[in-house]
Amino acid sequence: MNLPLPVLPVYLVDFFGSAMMIVLSFAATRYAHRLMRREPRELLWSYIYMLTLALTAFSVGRGVGHIVRDILVNTGHREIWESISPVSGAINTITFVFISAVTLYYSFVEKGFLLLRQANAKLSEALDEIKRSRDQAILLERHVISDRMAATLAHETRNPLFTIANFAKSLLRKCDKDEPVSSRLQIIVEESHKLEGLIDGILKVKHDVPYLMHRFSAADVLAGLEQNGRDKAEVARVRLHVSPGPEEVWLRADLESVLVGLGEIVTNAIEASPKGGVVEVAAGREGDMATFRIADAGKGIPAAILPKIFEPCFSTKAYSAGLGLSFAREILEANHGFVKVASVPEKGTTVVVAFPAAAGEDAEAPTAVGAEAGR
Repeated sequence: MNLPLPVLPVYLVDFFGSAMMIVLSFAATRYAHRLMRREPRELLWSYIYMLTLALTAFSVGRGVGHIVRDILVNTGHREIWESISPVSGAINTITFVFISAVTLYYSFVEKGFLLLRQANAKLSEALDEIKRSRDQAILLERHVISDRMAATLAHETRNPLFTIANFAKSLLRKCDKDEPVSSRLQIIVEESHKLEGLIDGILKVKHDVPYLMHRFSAADVLAGLEQNGRDKAEVARVRLHVSPGPEEVWLRADLESVLVGLGEIVTNAIEASPKGGVVEVAAGREGDMATFRIADAGKGIPAAILPKIFEPCFSTKAYSAGLGLSFAREILEANHGFVKVASVPEKGTTVVVAFPAAAGEDAEAPTAVGAEAGR
């Protein structure tokens, strides 16, 4: 092969360039195939893979054609090349047609894919709405069941409890204070009063008994919580630590029902605490709100369960109806309070209950609010 010097670089570039084009096209096809296998549902990778296949076919047809042409022409076999060059041209034409077909096919498939994605998004939204509606229906049904259970139990136990308390009081008056039975009768009377307060709290939530709204201090609430929770803490071998109440913090609500609601939270904190643990109860003021903070050092509440603890009929305890915290929140909210819970697993739970603060300078007559108030 005798080539003039100026033409030699052209043929060398054509020869090696064609070979490099074939190598690079195969490498691109291989990489596109890996992408498609990694994410088989991604339509773009499928399109790129098909496009690289077409480009590889084009590169092979065009590159091999150029290499064969250079070899045949420069070895004196131009007539052979002229006889096969139409085949090379036909292969290139078919390849271009294939590339165009793949591109058009992708455009139609992409539109269909986008429509399917939109339909899937709408179906997901509809499914989520159905789930939310179902959960709301279940929660509403639980509220109805718990309301009926609580109202029935409260009405049915109120009169027998009143009779037991009066009978114990009558016996207590006839006994000397030094007699052993006297202390036991006193326990019956005290526990009966606690149950009466709980029943009244339930009935107030159901608007069967009016709320007696009056002004009192946070210290009064803390004193009541300490008195009511002391025995439960001793039985559970848990220390109930009530910080001294700030006298300057006042609120206007129904004291008995507030004690019932907060007392249920304190009871849960005691039950959640390990033996030897401490339940901290404190009051304070944040802006225009009077706050009560109840903290334990128990196992805490998992994040998945935390939003459900105030739902009726929900409990993680083996033998519990799951009504205590539900009614506690209802009672506190009926007194214009709101409850906030924060819990860290294995470290404990903190409940903060806030009420609108009230001025405490002047005395004020109690005001009845509720079903009985207007009768």
